[in-house]
Amino acid sequence: MTKILYLSLIPLLLFHLWLAGQFELAHDEAYYWLFSQHLDWGYFDHPPVVALIIKMFSFLPHSEIAVRCGFILIQLVTVVILMSMVNVRRQWLVIMLFFAFPLASYAGLFALPDLPLLFMTTVYCWFLKRYLEKNDIISVLGLSVAIPLLFYSKYHGILVIFFTIVALPKLLQRKNFYLITLLSVLLFMPHVIWQYQHDFSTLRYHFLERPKANFSFIRLAEYIGAQLFLAGLFVGPVVWLSIMKKRPQTDFQKSLKWISLGTVIFFFVSTFSKKFEANWTIFLTAPLILYSADSYFWDNPWIRRLLFVSLGMVFFLRILLVIRPEASNIKRTAEFHGWKNWSKLIQQKCDKPILANTYQMASKLSFYLEKPIHALNYNSRKNQFDFWAPDKAYYPTKDVCYITDKSQFIGEEVLTPDGKKLKLLRLTGPWELKQKSL
Repeated sequence: MTKILYLSLIPLLLFHLWLAGQFELAHDEAYYWLFSQHLDWGYFDHPPVVALIIKMFSFLPHSEIAVRCGFILIQLVTVVILMSMVNVRRQWLVIMLFFAFPLASYAGLFALPDLPLLFMTTVYCWFLKRYLEKNDIISVLGLSVAIPLLFYSKYHGILVIFFTIVALPKLLQRKNFYLITLLSVLLFMPHVIWQYQHDFSTLRYHFLERPKANFSFIRLAEYIGAQLFLAGLFVGPVVWLSIMKKRPQTDFQKSLKWISLGTVIFFFVSTFSKKFEANWTIFLTAPLILYSADSYFWDNPWIRRLLFVSLGMVFFLRILLVIRPEASNIKRTAEFHGWKNWSKLIQQKCDKPILANTYQMASKLSFYLEKPIHALNYNSRKNQFDFWAPDKAYYPTKDVCYITDKSQFIGEEVLTPDGKKLKLLRLTGPWELKQKSL
């Protein structure tokens, strides 16, 4: 049975590889692809692991599959690690729950930082379990690498470590705990130095510059509903009920429970004054599955049927990514279709170097035209292009063809595949003077 379960992941891998080539890059995927063209210890928006994974598969022909291939692979590795951590009789449940979790299920199809964070959370859980049970050199060194890689994936990883310590304060009594801390700090120091050199721009953006929102009961209700929905669609309430009702039998289970509940409470409180993004809690997939996998709830045939329905619906909805938005009538999927042809249209209209206003347009144009397109960021939030501005390969200094989303400019109107109206301006003269006049 176990061998069959593992072998079942092979056709799933092949299916995801095929599917990943059937729809175009999201705006952020193209943006992170640009990160991979300029490897560094940090970026304005995120730490560098997302760029590194994309770069590792840059030997493949330029395509959407090449950008997403690494994420498809580590998604399945994540599932395999989770399966190895539960009773053999419950490994089938791990696969079904993982792919019934909507975000975890879809994360492998997109080159985004969320899956690396989930993957490293899973790796961290594996080494933490070994550390609590054996406390050997392998677990010490494994945690020393897994912890900084959590942070290199996404800063939300700090919550995993924080709530582990809150759950198990006796870890502070272990001498090798401080060795783990020292090695983790040393391995993460290159990113800290990068942040210092860039005025801690990423931290300031995420913690200080993000727009705040007035308190809203509706937003709180949406947050709670999202957490139930994202924990397995229709079986989400069952997963969370097992988390709350089941008493931890081991220190490892205690840490899983604290990580799960602590994180949800943390973001619940932050939702009082800030908007919440559903992908922020994707890393809870690992502790939720590991903690709830042996719950007696799954012995109920009705709940199993509900799990099958949830898995089927989440899996089926993948197909919507392939269908063009005019056929499916789902506007959200317009981000994944038509941009390659649109980029070629822009190039046909422009006989000068192209300059975009936003990082989304610049990234899409850069990927599909296979040449550097810079973003001016006029009246737009700061991003990595502000750091790349001095790079002459990106920053044209002479005549330009300017693609902007600002309606106050007079120019040729261009409609994007997702229905947004842009203006195309042909600017002449020294670019430094033009920039001052905008």
